[in-house]
Amino acid sequence: MSKQVTLLTGFLGAGKTTFLNAALKQKSSTRFAIIENEFGEEDIDSELIIKADDDLFSLNNGCLCCTLNDNLYDLLNELYDKRDTFDELIIETTGIADPAGVAVPFMSDPSIAKTFDLKRVVCLVDAELVEDQLRDTTEAIKQISFSDVILINKTDNVAPDYVQQIKTILEGLNPFAKILIGHKNAYPIDEIFALERDQDFKNEPKKEAKAHTCSHDHTCAHDHDHKHDHHAHGDIVSLSFRFDEPFDLRELNHHLTVFLLFQAKDVYRVKGIVYSNEHSKKLIVQSVGKSLAIEPGREWEPNEPKISRIVFIGKLLKPAGFEKMLRQCLSKPITA
Repeated sequence: MSKQVTLLTGFLGAGKTTFLNAALKQKSSTRFAIIENEFGEEDIDSELIIKADDDLFSLNNGCLCCTLNDNLYDLLNELYDKRDTFDELIIETTGIADPAGVAVPFMSDPSIAKTFDLKRVVCLVDAELVEDQLRDTTEAIKQISFSDVILINKTDNVAPDYVQQIKTILEGLNPFAKILIGHKNAYPIDEIFALERDQDFKNEPKKEAKAHTCSHDHTCAHDHDHKHDHHAHGDIVSLSFRFDEPFDLRELNHHLTVFLLFQAKDVYRVKGIVYSNEHSKKLIVQSVGKSLAIEPGREWEPNEPKISRIVFIGKLLKPAGFEKMLRQCLSKPITA
């Protein structure tokens, strides 16, 4: 049986280690293995982590996602040999890490994916600082874009109205993420660890398709469009498309693969749930850098509308080209 993996990300100072400590305390009946990393020579975070009976793997040679891929593979192999000693794996990345890089082994290596099941990517954001970080740092944007769950942390330090304002911004950037709020005395830990990567699609806001353009002063103009949603925050754009026609998987895989091959540097995330006549299940679309994965997800509910939803998050993305590309991937009607 594969081990569940939680990838914990968030910008510097977001409170990842405090959250991790709280999770280890609250879920004391679960045996965790931990891969933990802090940037620099001093392994500061490991001093704060409750070791108890958990295995702590400290990676202190740099950013986990970009300099320690080989070491990560070695650690996963070591953990495989010790798989009887733990129930779940948590990976805490450094604050400047791109979680997409950490996710590569779990999404592109079949031998690892068979043993370790990446269930959720959880991003912590500091309620007081996240707006500035979105404006000033690409890393924070990539972390938020790649996450399945976003926890707005330290909400006890800001007004409730401001928390809602932050939540609205994050929903625009990553419409498929489940967004929760909390602070060190009230983390929604059980709810977070119950969520899964293909479950969050059920949490997509139920709304009419709209086009959003939001500046940093948070004045918004709305234009109804029943083909896609468009949200911009500075240069970062989130495009969400909906189709009620089935997709041709071969065409979709081809077009998205070619697109990522040439445009991956400007696209931080591709994620979607796709309906195809070729499969009875929902198909989950995920990108990691230039790599694309299309995998079976949950069964469609008996009365659930079979609507495909695909989101692109990246820099200065233009809706028209994406919609044209996706329409080329729809199944062609059978003619007599």
